[in-house]
Amino acid sequence: MEKLLEMAKQRADQVEIYSYSSSSNDLSFENFKLDKIKNSIQTGVALRLIKDGFIGMSYTKNLLDRTKLIENALTSIKGKIKAKFSFPFNSQNLHSFEIYDKSIENIKFETLAEEYKQISNYIKENLNSNANAAVAATLNIMGSYGSNSIRILNSNGIDYKGNSSYYFNYPHLLFPNGYSHVRSLTFARSYKPMNKEKIQKMIDLYYKAYPEVNVTPGNYPTIFTPDVLYVLMWRFTIGANAKSLYEKITPLENKLGEEIFSKKLTIIDDPHMSDQILPRSFDDEGVTTSKLTIVDKGIFKNFYNNLEYAEKLKATPTGHGYKESAMGGDEPVSIKVSPTLNHLTILPGNENDSFIEMIKKMKKGVIVLGALGAHSGNLLNGDFSIGLAAGLYVENGEIIGRIKNGMVAGNIYQLMKNVSMVENKVHKTLGPNGGRYPSICFDDVKLSQ
Repeated sequence: MEKLLEMAKQRADQVEIYSYSSSSNDLSFENFKLDKIKNSIQTGVALRLIKDGFIGMSYTKNLLDRTKLIENALTSIKGKIKAKFSFPFNSQNLHSFEIYDKSIENIKFETLAEEYKQISNYIKENLNSNANAAVAATLNIMGSYGSNSIRILNSNGIDYKGNSSYYFNYPHLLFPNGYSHVRSLTFARSYKPMNKEKIQKMIDLYYKAYPEVNVTPGNYPTIFTPDVLYVLMWRFTIGANAKSLYEKITPLENKLGEEIFSKKLTIIDDPHMSDQILPRSFDDEGVTTSKLTIVDKGIFKNFYNNLEYAEKLKATPTGHGYKESAMGGDEPVSIKVSPTLNHLTILPGNENDSFIEMIKKMKKGVIVLGALGAHSGNLLNGDFSIGLAAGLYVENGEIIGRIKNGMVAGNIYQLMKNVSMVENKVHKTLGPNGGRYPSICFDDVKLSQ
């Protein structure tokens, strides 16, 4: 990398090199049986050059021809994309994290397969005590472990490195004839056996939710569980993005300092929390990261940006320049850096409001466990309309069953003003960009069937 940096510095005013490697090992059970085992490795190098006020980029999966990589980046500068910003300088105050566990290298597929088999048998035995549930229940388990490493060098003296490891398992217990399910997530830096207590809670919830019920359409208090809060946060993060502000397409323009949500909601992005799925001391442009409060007790405090949009808006970089998650399967090195929130947390609420207590306080209400059609509606405007997968119906503090063919709809800028309860703890999620969220009860959510 050092040689590439020196060569590129001879041809451009500023140089940035981003290198990435990852190893992932995936295992899945489908309908109580081992289905797939897959191993994948990704590596690559991305080069950004700034010359005469314009930026160019190139990338490769194998650094075999440095000259060609530089020439490709110089060729892309001919596109005349302006870059008035500068790459950051070296910081001596990077936060350090212990997020690589060497034992990740010793995990064996056979260990996971045997454990998942035991869990499958345990769940089967439990379900057999309920004849109706046993007939149609399907158990799927996703498991994955691996490691990631990145390195960023630039012509202003930066040479940052980061290594991390992860392990997660994600059992889903599906209801018949559809995608509705209950689920449980375990995340760690290396192998961690499934928690039988968590599995039992998933089974117990499945029993309660198994009966299908018809519910009169109308407005109900509705609990969004952590796994589905991404539906709302997705829309909000588009609005709080400096790119949306620059393009004047956000409903949050001119809203800084105003109360946009309930006082019960405080939303932060903190990459330095050790229990984040992937803590970071620097973003993918080498900008030092720090905690950013976006909403403080309902008041909108900050937009988030990367180097490009910080310069365009004459703002201070917030350290949120990341290569978006490659959901389409693209190599990370091929993706353009953009403003991204990867470490979101909604702070917990009243210490007495556990998830169970929140349910007990509902006279009639809905619990959203999963969502279908999260992309539906005008995202920029904050509109949503999602199918319930599953949606549970509550009467007098008890779960009666799951709602047949239910949907909920609304607008986040109205919905998030009307919050009655916020759970007293947060949970890690694996939705888009992850996040640490509590369950939240919103008033008067529109339900249709």
